[in-house]
Amino acid sequence: MVSKRLKAMGKGGGTLVLDAQGLSLQVDGDEQMRARIRAAELNGRRVALSALTPLEVRRSGQAGRRLAFLLSRFDVKPVDEAVLRTAALLLDATGLDGHECLVDAIVVATTALCVPPVRLVTSDGSHIPKLCAAAHELPPQPSIGLITV
Repeated sequence: MVSKRLKAMGKGGGTLVLDAQGLSLQVDGDEQMRARIRAAELNGRRVALSALTPLEVRRSGQAGRRLAFLLSRFDVKPVDEAVLRTAALLLDATGLDGHECLVDAIVVATTALCVPPVRLVTSDGSHIPKLCAAAHELPPQPSIGLITV
């Protein structure tokens, strides 16, 4: 019941996107992360993540089962042609190395294509902010708010 409610929410409420650290904190039961997600849900925001993010947060045992449950509740966005094209533009605009920053570029590209207003939960203080700033220069000039954890 919660999963259907969560996926149905957010038509006008925007999107809270989790990077690997945000998802990892939620899987591990971090109370601050849980509160952020509850607040997002209450405000009608979708909780989303790139399809690559679960690969960074792989777990086994009980934590693996919790991860699978969370993925069933969240909006897992595919890495499609639009995301790849946007990620390439972000890497070009920032001059960041695709080998080192590929996943970060895909996460920011995914975020940029989500329903605004958009907030990205991340612990990255170097590449992600640069990529988000570059995203603001792309049509339709999405503004990505950062929540640092």
